[in-house]
Amino acid sequence: MLERRRAVIISFHFAEYSVNLALALAEKITVLLILYQDNADNELGANWRQEINKPSLEIIVLARPTSAPSVIKNINRLVKAIKQFCPDVIHCQEDPRDELVLSLPFLLKWPIVLTIHDPKLHSGSDSKLSRFTFYRPILRRSADVAITHGNIIAKELNSMYPHFKDNVWSIAHGPLGAGFSGTIAIRPQGYRLLFFGRIHAYKGLSSFVAAVIALHQKGYPVIGVVAGTGSDLETQRQAMMDAGCFEIIDKYIAAENIPELFLNSLITVLPYTDGTQSGVAALALGFGRPVVASAVGSIPELVREGVNGLLTPPCDTENLTHALESIIKDDTLWQTLANGALNLKYGELSWGAIADQTLLAYESTIQLKS
Repeated sequence: MLERRRAVIISFHFAEYSVNLALALAEKITVLLILYQDNADNELGANWRQEINKPSLEIIVLARPTSAPSVIKNINRLVKAIKQFCPDVIHCQEDPRDELVLSLPFLLKWPIVLTIHDPKLHSGSDSKLSRFTFYRPILRRSADVAITHGNIIAKELNSMYPHFKDNVWSIAHGPLGAGFSGTIAIRPQGYRLLFFGRIHAYKGLSSFVAAVIALHQKGYPVIGVVAGTGSDLETQRQAMMDAGCFEIIDKYIAAENIPELFLNSLITVLPYTDGTQSGVAALALGFGRPVVASAVGSIPELVREGVNGLLTPPCDTENLTHALESIIKDDTLWQTLANGALNLKYGELSWGAIADQTLLAYESTIQLKS
């Protein structure tokens, strides 16, 4: 592999993921990272730029456009920056915004890698049509190679878009969450069970609520922490208020408040009804927290049974309750799973390991295009 390849990463969503990947890649190649300012500030905190000082990583931040002229301004700036950078490969995170799709005619001379976080839209509000829904197949067909987070969804993507001709790489989603660099997991006080993030129907909030209530009725002093906003929250609000064993944090959780939420929680709970992968599971990994999750999509490739979590069938409250109870009452099991998360974070699923696999995907794309 050539020593100093040059790669552009365009990421108008998934800023934390992309910054971590870019930093790891910049140990071996030169990287230009293009982000939206508001997405980066929301996911990384307002002072995130001050913590990045790497000569081989250049960062450009764009304002999220609010009008046609601002879209055009972003297109001009994006294309000009890429031409000046002279990349060997362009790597897009799939969030098909106007300026990305409309820039494609100027970018197709370079090899293009596309990370597809969700091959299929989630059920519920995510499946509503918009112009970005129509942009998605355009962006996918413009890419030479795809990366996705799991073998199951890689196979699914290949069947959906045969033009990739098996040029779909399964590369794990790396750990997220700044503010914790420990190598030993310390069990928190209390029995807080965390349900975090966008609260839409596919996240399975009703199963979480039912399981927490069942554990409370068994005499466990659990607190179900529901942190985030979304369309499914109101359907369960009254049940949670009546039960008296929930803490509802009904707002967008700022980056600086995320570490405390995870580190003070005993278990992160992902009772999804469907899905592909989970950024919440990646956060739990980053903070060394056990996960109880539904065995859907490629989540079992990140939440590994008996290693860093327990898996249950989707929409199965009885199994979910049993899995949570088994960790709550067994300190040794909790410690095993928490340490397992940290072993994955610093080992097989570290950003350095993910960067090495990504570089192989880049080389494959470059050779394919040459």
